[in-house]
Amino acid sequence: MQYASDLIFMRDYHPDNPFFILWGFVQRILLATNGKESAKKAEDYAINLAAEKKLPLAIIYVRDSIWRRFSEEVDWLSTHRARKDFQKYMEEYTDAEEKALFSRLEKALTEKGIDFEMVALSGNPADEIVKYADDNGFDLIVIGEKEKKGFAKIFGTTSSKIAKRAGCKVMVLK
Repeated sequence: MQYASDLIFMRDYHPDNPFFILWGFVQRILLATNGKESAKKAEDYAINLAAEKKLPLAIIYVRDSIWRRFSEEVDWLSTHRARKDFQKYMEEYTDAEEKALFSRLEKALTEKGIDFEMVALSGNPADEIVKYADDNGFDLIVIGEKEKKGFAKIFGTTSSKIAKRAGCKVMVLK
């Protein structure tokens, strides 16, 4: 498997023992997270790395737009009202998810005295994360990955797509 970036997998990361970056000078770190359990190690790692190295941290959350495409292209939402109700529900759900995630991370970052920025985008998560990292000159993307099951084994996970396409180093924590 060929990767555009240098891929580093970390399986046994523990927040009390930060991994020392041996592969080069890192100035700009991007944490890509969806707030799920599989992303928590990546969040902890990025926060501790930024605190240890006294670096600012950018956090990106991408609302997967697949639900919008799905709701516009299927017959089970055949009425205009059903479609609009579903879209409203999904927007409210993702708004709440984003707000809870950013609030939780803001508290942790503030407690550690880390300068940070938080960005929320909408679209295909892998595409948006790679584009944002490349456009803004990040040296490292930190992302979590859960165990591959079902279609992810066939089509690949978001983190594997990012690792293949990113123009910078990618650290994937499991």
